[in-house]
Amino acid sequence: MKISPVLKQAIQSLPPAYFALVMATGIVSIGAHLVGWEAISTTLFWVNKLAYTGLLTLLLLRLVLFFPAVLTDLTSHARGPGFFTVVAGSCVLGIQYQLLAHHSGVATVLWYFALGLWVVLVYAFFVGVIISPEKPTLEKGLNGTWLLITVSIQSLAVLGTLLAAQLPFPTSVILFGAVCAFLLGFVFYLFLISLILYRLLFLPEKAEAFTPPYWIDMGAVAITTLAGATLIERIQAATHTGLADLLPFLKGVSLVAWATATWWIPLIVLLEGWRHGAKKVPVAYTPQYWSLVFPIGMYVVASWRLAEAQRWPFLFPIAQGFSYAALVAWAATFLAMCVHLVKSIRQPAS
Repeated sequence: MKISPVLKQAIQSLPPAYFALVMATGIVSIGAHLVGWEAISTTLFWVNKLAYTGLLTLLLLRLVLFFPAVLTDLTSHARGPGFFTVVAGSCVLGIQYQLLAHHSGVATVLWYFALGLWVVLVYAFFVGVIISPEKPTLEKGLNGTWLLITVSIQSLAVLGTLLAAQLPFPTSVILFGAVCAFLLGFVFYLFLISLILYRLLFLPEKAEAFTPPYWIDMGAVAITTLAGATLIERIQAATHTGLADLLPFLKGVSLVAWATATWWIPLIVLLEGWRHGAKKVPVAYTPQYWSLVFPIGMYVVASWRLAEAQRWPFLFPIAQGFSYAALVAWAATFLAMCVHLVKSIRQPAS
């Protein structure tokens, strides 16, 4: 099969983290569903199915045609964590199928795929970076994308919890596994955010280096909140799981996660103002901007689900307010991506 030079270049240079597009589109769609914007939610669902299919095709072609480059990316401190967007994107799309289309079959296939892929990626990445003979400094090798490890784990916990009654295993086993994933993801967050804060507070930070993936500092605890709230609701509804004693602990951790996510938002907004306002870094499209959209959309869904699980109606207006910000951020980023793709296609011919 002959591949055009433009498509071949797109395959070869595909950023590992481009599945953040699927994560962002999916979570904004789910948020729109929760606040009652069904037409928008359905439209974004279809967009997400197309985006996932296209990106997965490009990734598989890259594996076949440029496997050494994929392996180099996977064992890279800077680019390796981006592969966890494939896991999270698959789970977010699975959540859409479960909640919006009520199609447990497709959601289950996506969960199995994401779970198997996560096992391969997490050990390949950690072994690769641990045994690497040359390692970057903390300043060059660590950024917000490392928290995609937490995001991927929590996305597996959320979808697994939603599918607990449909999977061919005892519900108590699935929920126990989801609780373990929830706790593992939270521990990874504590480890990684400590290193990230150390970098931000004690190492020089250039405006150019404060890229959109730092929004995952907030998004990782937002999805932790969602995982906790989902577990709380399912454990309360299920009987004879033996997990009811964990409910006070899950409620406490979920509230800690939501409070932490809320604290991050003003700080990151102020730093974005410093980057683009004071330091005059121009705003130009990059796939990294989907890592900005996803946390905003996730904060909407996490706040809504926490309000439902804890019966705190005063959180609903917060979720509704941020839903507008999430939709505007998605639309602006999607438009910028389309313009960028058109320019990229036309460029070789000019």
